[in-house]
Amino acid sequence: MAALLLGQAGEPESWAITHTHDHVQGLEVSQEWFWISAVDRRTKTGWVWRVDRRTLRTAAERDITQGSLYHPGGLQVAGGSLWTAVAEYRARSSSRVLELDPMTLDERRGFAVPDHIGSVATDGRTFILAANWDARQFYRWTLDGKTLESRANPGRLRIQDMKWIDGRLYAGGLTVENCPLEELDPRTFQSVRSIALPGDLCYTHEGMAIYDRHMYFLPEDEPRTRVYRMRQR
Repeated sequence: MAALLLGQAGEPESWAITHTHDHVQGLEVSQEWFWISAVDRRTKTGWVWRVDRRTLRTAAERDITQGSLYHPGGLQVAGGSLWTAVAEYRARSSSRVLELDPMTLDERRGFAVPDHIGSVATDGRTFILAANWDARQFYRWTLDGKTLESRANPGRLRIQDMKWIDGRLYAGGLTVENCPLEELDPRTFQSVRSIALPGDLCYTHEGMAIYDRHMYFLPEDEPRTRVYRMRQR
């Protein structure tokens, strides 16, 4: 996949996503599928599901709640697995990072983290990168959960979802001023560059994905959930 050149985005297309899982969190995209995570605050359950892009029907879904852990984070499909986290619904709490089968959504393995992990990204071969609640702290682990690094966020972006693609780390989130999509250096987590998004909607409020030189966003909860797509100009 060619790297995304950050600059000015084109106007968006969108598709309505019907679901009953309340508050969306993460988004991943392939040619055939949308993967979405959400927390249902009414039932205190966490969900991941896979949507057929052609019909927009749910093809598989999984309740990933584990006791007091019911808040899913951002997610990424890489190395033949879907990676995400499920956490307590509060900052400075606890999580499990999960490796799931991307088709059945069954858990393959996981490891515990003594912090609320809000977003994960991985190339599926070397490391898992992650950020905690409001991205105050970044983490780097091996694929089996050995901690290699923990460092304070050098920037101001409160990251909601991340993707690590072709050596580049993309992060969507919020600052005090706006809702940017940024490219971060995956070694230092410093911001390298930023993309301007059109309109007044905060597209990076929740899920974000990059596929085939398009950017995809999932900013709105049930019942107004839509996936937006923008092409790079």
